This record gives sequence, structure tokens and C-alpha cells, in this order.
Amino acid sequence: MKLENFNEWLATTSREIGAHSAACLRMDNPLLRRSIGENDGRVAAWLKNGMHGEMKYLERMLPEKSNPWKTYPFAKSVIVLTFSNLWGDSAAINPFPEPANDALLGYISAYARGNDYHSTGQRMLSRLMILLGDHVHATAAVDTAPVYERLFATIGGLGEVGENGLLRASGCGNTRFFIGCLFVAAELPEVIHTAQMPFDCVTCRACVTNCPTGAIKASESIDARKCISYLTMEKRGSLSHKEGQAIGHWLFGCDSCTMVCPPADKADMRIPIDLEWLLKSPASEIRRTIKDNATSYAGVTQLRKNAVVVLKNMRAQRAQDLLHWVRENTGSELIRQQIDLW
Repeated sequence: MKLENFNEWLATTSREIGAHSAACLRMDNPLLRRSIGENDGRVAAWLKNGMHGEMKYLERMLPEKSNPWKTYPFAKSVIVLTFSNLWGDSAAINPFPEPANDALLGYISAYARGNDYHSTGQRMLSRLMILLGDHVHATAAVDTAPVYERLFATIGGLGEVGENGLLRASGCGNTRFFIGCLFVAAELPEVIHTAQMPFDCVTCRACVTNCPTGAIKASESIDARKCISYLTMEKRGSLSHKEGQAIGHWLFGCDSCTMVCPPADKADMRIPIDLEWLLKSPASEIRRTIKDNATSYAGVTQLRKNAVVVLKNMRAQRAQDLLHWVRENTGSELIRQQIDLW
């Protein structure tokens, strides 16, 4: 790597490791400091209003996100990548067994096809770290680290944040992308793009219209407490009747806002799951199936709790019979509580 050709090197290398786009910011960039300060105020207000629900880790992580210069004190630069992990690609292989035609079905979000995106992003950044040189100290962050990833990506010109709170990637405009950051202990040249968006959110807002629970409001912060992804992934206790009805047939995540961004894209790439397989198979088999998949974040009990709610939203006698079997055979008090709650 030669610093005088760093722009070209980063563009070529990011493509070779499988990323969609890449930018590089200096940690002393004045726009970065100002933008983080402004974002802190918005996030603090959102947290104060309780719109994060039970995601207490967001409160704990705020001080670290607010001060990346202290969180990553060695860093002089940060490289930001966007990558898709085959999100929404029909060629992506998922680990779940194919349901029978007459199976009782629940659904998992399309982004859980293929490997866990955290692992994919970490592998990309690890590869990038090696290519930068063994002598360069760096730390990778993909989603779970205390970083305002979307803010770094937007300052780098890799896209804009849509009404659904996700990054709309420059060039294609859709939100089916993930972000990875590599904090580097070297003063690298800045690579900042001008985001090329095919349309403005204010002219579309299909994600607002398509959100089934009203979690997304035009020009407002998302109310996570109403979001199906939050309800199926983050809320670990029992779901109320209203919350249970809201998730419909979803077991993990929701594609309602991403499948219409851009508005021409409406392909249904949900992963169908046989609820009887999920509820009756040994827990060890389910754990093996979801290993290295995004659904491992939820775990077996959470997925089964959601499956119970999906069954309760059905009227078929077969669904009621399966609920009865689960009630008699489950070892989880949470699942029994969910069955009896409403």
C-alpha cells in the first residue's frame, strides 16, 4: 500500500474483499466531531423518551459512542465499509430445512440468509487489516461495538440515512446493507465521496407507508417499541396481546420497510420456517442449525416464544393442537407464560 495511491488502493481492495463501497476519515476531521455532538443530542432525547424499549445496552454504550477519541484513543483514521452479505439475494443459502407444502409457517427476515453478517464484516475488516500492513495497529467494529456506524458512513459519502433509520447505499439507494468500521493507528489520506442517491426519501416514503405497526413516522425517530424486529429479537420477556398481534407471522426480524427500498424492489425473500420443526425438534438440533447465522442472536427460547405467538395468531385447529403439545412438553417457563398470557 502506497499512501499517494491510497484512494485507488482502497477502492480496489474493498471490492476484492467483497465490500460494496469504502471511505476513509481522519479522526481529527472537524465535521466528524461536530456531527457526533449533534447526533448525541438526538440520541439522548430518543433514549429519554424511552423509545429504545428494553435495549438498555444503548444507554450504557452512549458515552463510548459519544467520544470515539477516548474509546479508540490510538486511532488516527477510520476506514468505513458497506457490504450486503447477499441480503435479499435469492442465491443466498439459508441453513433451515425446507418446509412441507402444508406446514404451519413462521418467517425469518431475508438478511438471515447465509452467514451471520457480523462474522462476514469481521472477516472483511481482518483481511483489510492484513493488507494495510502487519505494523499497523487497528480495531474492527461491526454493529455490536460502541460506534455511530451510520454517521461515519454518511460523512464518508457512502449513503444517506433513510426514513427507516437504515443507511441507503450510494448508487443503488436501497437499505439492504451493513456497515463495518476499522479504526487505524495511522494517518491515512481521507477518501470522502459525494453520495449519489437515485431518489430522495421525501419523494417516496414507501417504508413509512409499508410499516405495519406505525413504528416509522415521516421525518421522526423510529419508535423501537413498535418495531417488529425489536419485538422478535430484543424484547426477551412475554409479548402482550397487542405486541403479539403486531408481529403477525414473524419469528425474527421484519422485511416490510427494506423490501420497498428502492420502491421498485418488492421481492419477498423471507425465510419460511416449519413451526412444528422449530417447536418439536431437540434444542441441540436448533442450536446447530442457527450456529453462525444471525438468528443465533435470539437463541432457541426466543425463537420458540415467537413461534408460540405466531401460532396464537392463527385460527387453524392444527395451530391450537401444536400449542397444546408445546404447553404440555416445554421446559421453558417463559414459553408457558406466553401461551397462557392471552
